[in-house]
Amino acid sequence: MLEKIQLLNPDYQIQELNENFKDYGRVIKQDVQEAINFAQTYQNINAYDTSIKELEDIPCIQELMKDIYGYLDVMAGVVTGKNDVLNGLEYHQCSETIIAVTDYILAVGKRQDMVENDYDIEKCELFYVPQGTVVELYATTLHYTPITVIDSFKTICLLLKGTGDDGQRRGILKKKNKWFIAHKDNVEKVQAGDYPGLKGKMIQIKHL
Repeated sequence: MLEKIQLLNPDYQIQELNENFKDYGRVIKQDVQEAINFAQTYQNINAYDTSIKELEDIPCIQELMKDIYGYLDVMAGVVTGKNDVLNGLEYHQCSETIIAVTDYILAVGKRQDMVENDYDIEKCELFYVPQGTVVELYATTLHYTPITVIDSFKTICLLLKGTGDDGQRRGILKKKNKWFIAHKDNVEKVQAGDYPGLKGKMIQIKHL
């Protein structure tokens, strides 16, 4: 599958989760099939349902919460949709843990490479994430919506409880524990008040 995506997108270097990923996060070896089974049949109300109690109560999710977040209050939700572009980047003051319910492409960057509130999109790296993979993205990792591989994507997302709740804007701090910059071509976000700090040609991926 990765080879097919690479052939469709010769202008981009789409990598497997190799040594280059270690600056952004880590792959966690854990059986999360019960959570994946739940998410596969879960019907989203929103593109991102941030906290789903039935999911949070599943034993493998409970274990991830303890092992990664050290008994802090954590929420687990389901993200679903269709997306072929990288038109923004965000970061949090905590790790974000993502379980691949479907294959997807993850675009990441380093917060250290931001110049004030601007970031050069050419510094982003693209990684192919197969179904069943659990990744922990570090708090210093810039990221955004998963990119579709086939038809649509679905992931499980773990973050500290309250992340993304409404809060007063302060610069690029958009919501609680969510700092976000948009690409200038992401007109909807820019018109809504998001800072167009993602510079360069927007990444657009052809999917199967």
